[in-house]
Amino acid sequence: MEQKLYFRQRLEAEGKRVLFLLDKIFKGTNSTDRHTGAMILVKQLRREGNLEFISTHDLELGEMGKGKDSKIKNYHFSEYYRHSKIYFDYKLKAGVSPTRNAMYLMKLAGIKIEASNNVK
Repeated sequence: MEQKLYFRQRLEAEGKRVLFLLDKIFKGTNSTDRHTGAMILVKQLRREGNLEFISTHDLELGEMGKGKDSKIKNYHFSEYYRHSKIYFDYKLKAGVSPTRNAMYLMKLAGIKIEASNNVK
């Protein structure tokens, strides 16, 4: 609760630009509320001229950075696989990550992934 109050105070700091570092916004909420809340928050932060760095796995949130006039820029790290392990290069690259790693991580966890397992 203390973090939420601090965050609110920072948002209400009129005339001051703030740097926000946010990791997985609204983690622990359902996916619809998390996505909607994140979209609203990002738009509000942008309106107020703040600088924010946000880590997310929400691909739709990355769509906000599309368009030549967008002030939102997307960056990602690349991953590679060696000896049944995943590694990240930690070099910032422009754009939303073109790769997905959840299926690989599930296989490493022993979950059988088959073509017939397509869940929709």
